[in-house]
Amino acid sequence: MSKLWAERLTAIGMIVVALFFLTQSVGMPESSGTFPKFTEFVIMLLAVVMIVRSFMTHDKRFEGNVHFDFSYIAMKPFYVMIVACLYGYAVFEVGFYVSSIVFYFLVTYMTGIRAYKVMGAVAVVLFLLLYLFFTIALDAELPEGFLL
Repeated sequence: MSKLWAERLTAIGMIVVALFFLTQSVGMPESSGTFPKFTEFVIMLLAVVMIVRSFMTHDKRFEGNVHFDFSYIAMKPFYVMIVACLYGYAVFEVGFYVSSIVFYFLVTYMTGIRAYKVMGAVAVVLFLLLYLFFTIALDAELPEGFLL
């Protein structure tokens, strides 16, 4: 597939997703529905600009075909997004603090950080500050699962 067709298909996909989210924001009250509607219209406008540009460009960067790489390094952002979605689910099932600690160490390991002492020190400071700020200072009710 050529790079120009890849850009066009990406833009069409952006329009479809924006239309879906636009339909989801139709029933919202005006005060809370204005921003999502505005954002989706801007996304659709930019996608149309991408499509028009793909027909008018003579840029050398768009010559040739798209090369797909399915190695771990190339797919790492996708894997991190999957873990982030699982984290969002785990926050309510397992609990905020436990799932956050597991998520922190898993994502830092997945991204290639291997300074274990630094990771541990950052985790201690980060989660201590999270606890002090949300639980003590704000008295926020964070999701509690079966662990915490």
